Amino acid sequence: MRGTDRDTDRAIEGDAVDREFERELEALVLQAFGEGKEIEGVWDLEYEPDEIPNWTVTIDRKDGI
Repeated sequence: MRGTDRDTDRAIEGDAVDREFERELEALVLQAFGEGKEIEGVWDLEYEPDEIPNWTVTIDRKDGI
């Protein structure tokens, strides 16, 4: 996987992109949870134009609380 670092506009490869994506997703979920938002569930993300893929994201708590 190849991406671009938004802070420096330089290309970054594979694992670094995956780790950055994971950090951003974790921050988003923790922020939403901290604000009392209902985040657990199945989220359908649909985009226009049709060239952009649609996604289904499932968020489940691991601790079983």
